[in-house]
Amino acid sequence: MSKILSRIENVLLAVTMLVMCVITFANVMSRYFFHYPLSFTEEITVNLFVLLSFLGAAVGLRMNAHLGFSLLFEKSGLLLKKILIVFSTSVISIVFFLLVYYGFDMMMFQMDRNLTTPVLGWEQWIFSMTLPIGGLFCLYRAIESGITGWKSLKEEEETRA
Repeated sequence: MSKILSRIENVLLAVTMLVMCVITFANVMSRYFFHYPLSFTEEITVNLFVLLSFLGAAVGLRMNAHLGFSLLFEKSGLLLKKILIVFSTSVISIVFFLLVYYGFDMMMFQMDRNLTTPVLGWEQWIFSMTLPIGGLFCLYRAIESGITGWKSLKEEEETRA
């Protein structure tokens, strides 16, 4: 499951970045040559950036590359390390669960009200679904990171015994 999800994350990251680059480049060329900006590009780029940020955070969690203060964790005993892993995983999971929940709630509100984007006139929920989808990726990776950390502590505990 994790390998499939990793592939999906990587493909979505690449496609999102490619679309953002192409659209932004087209807007710059349009402004430079025709002195007329493509107004829809900002709407799409900003919303794709939200998805890109969440997917990047999920990949950071997957690769254990997120910033953190690890001195307390490294100097702690096994019991405190276990407590810290459970605590941090719980807090991160709660935050991402709330993002998913309220992002979905916002998306449903926009669907009920038939809200549209200002420039393109597209349904707003299409763009807003990046919040719960990105949050789901991050939630999964946060839980996976906590489980991986717990297993590594178990292995460390077994080697000491």
